[in-house]
Amino acid sequence: MKSNFAKFLGLEIEEVRSDYVRVSGRVKDEYLNLHNTAHGSFIFSLADTAFELITNLNKKSVALQMSAYFRRPARPGEKLTAEAFPESVGRTTSLYKIVVKNEEGKEVAYFDALAYHLP
Repeated sequence: MKSNFAKFLGLEIEEVRSDYVRVSGRVKDEYLNLHNTAHGSFIFSLADTAFELITNLNKKSVALQMSAYFRRPARPGEKLTAEAFPESVGRTTSLYKIVVKNEEGKEVAYFDALAYHLP
């Protein structure tokens, strides 16, 4: 699958299968906030890319809602990995969990995401 936005951010699509997606990206200086840590929008974009990929594997889908829970900061140069899993797959909507971790395997952020499957 091709994602121009993922390419723009320098994200790497590491693994894609029917019930799992893994995407990674490194925190660049351009992605830092006022506290010199990864801006929430970069972390969100990483998770959203994993969500985009997993929801569109078998049918065209769009996001209805995403909730973000930011757990710890990510530092410059750190590699972050987003893993997406289905929680509940339905005919018209599906719920997914996306977990973003740092290189030490510590949770940086957690997302609940709801997708609508297009007819």
